[in-house]
Amino acid sequence: MSVFDAFGLIRQDWLDVGDGHQLFLAQYGDADGIPVLYLHGGPGAGCSLDELALFRVKGLRIYMLDQRAAGRSKPYGRLEGNDLVNLLTDIEKVRQWAGVARWCLLGGSFGATLGYLYSCIYPQRVLAQVLWSLFIPSAAGIDWLYGRRGVAQIFSSQYRQFVRRVDDTDQLLQQFEQDFNDQDSEIRDEAIQRWLAWELALAAPGMSIDNVEQGRVLARIELHYARHDYFGAYPLMQQVGALLQCPTVILQGELDWVCPQRLVDDFLSQFGPPLLRSRLVNSGHHTLIDTRMRQAVSDAVGQMIRYIKHQ
Repeated sequence: MSVFDAFGLIRQDWLDVGDGHQLFLAQYGDADGIPVLYLHGGPGAGCSLDELALFRVKGLRIYMLDQRAAGRSKPYGRLEGNDLVNLLTDIEKVRQWAGVARWCLLGGSFGATLGYLYSCIYPQRVLAQVLWSLFIPSAAGIDWLYGRRGVAQIFSSQYRQFVRRVDDTDQLLQQFEQDFNDQDSEIRDEAIQRWLAWELALAAPGMSIDNVEQGRVLARIELHYARHDYFGAYPLMQQVGALLQCPTVILQGELDWVCPQRLVDDFLSQFGPPLLRSRLVNSGHHTLIDTRMRQAVSDAVGQMIRYIKHQ
């Protein structure tokens, strides 16, 4: 039996959340099962059916939510009304619409950031959660990812292709925004390809994004959030981190060049709940394309569900 047979489609909907945005929500599995919300990364990546393979136990009702302007949400790629507060508010609107009292969360990268924040702001709504490759949107996190003194020291040749002689991180992001909106399509396309090449070099070495429009939207939404310092996500994480109540597992890959464990544990030691630290996945990378990370996340999901069933 394939994972798609085990987790058949229950229903799919487009939910109007205001500001001209409609979110695509697909539900899989057991209509009477434990509710689990999946939060994709990016921001802007959208959900994939392949991610259902993370669930190896029955008795789940899985909510696959495409965040604003991502995946099959409408309008695709729209930046207006697309910010952190709206993404968090959308999650709560979806919960209310679905009639779910409490649910489990599962999210990676920026999806893990959203899950962490949501579980702190709405602590009574989350049963438990598994987060991986947690992105810390601090100045240090942004400099690590886009500045010359961070991961650029490891991927020096790829970084030179990425920056093209721009020294300052803020100037770099400003230049990308200018190029993304240039009237010349060759300039736009070349800048988007450089952005995606840098991301893939760090997050998924050897992989490519074959869907041109998907790559373009992902790059634009990611830049939109980076240019706006992720709309205050880090100060908010500092303010609400200690409010987290639910059992939480955070998995970070040893070879995660996007979200290094050091930044995660530095944050948690200062602003997180007592005793919460990330777990290192030996030789793990950033994304679920990596078999070690995928296995670690899947195992943690199984443990989370067994915990919930025995409560």
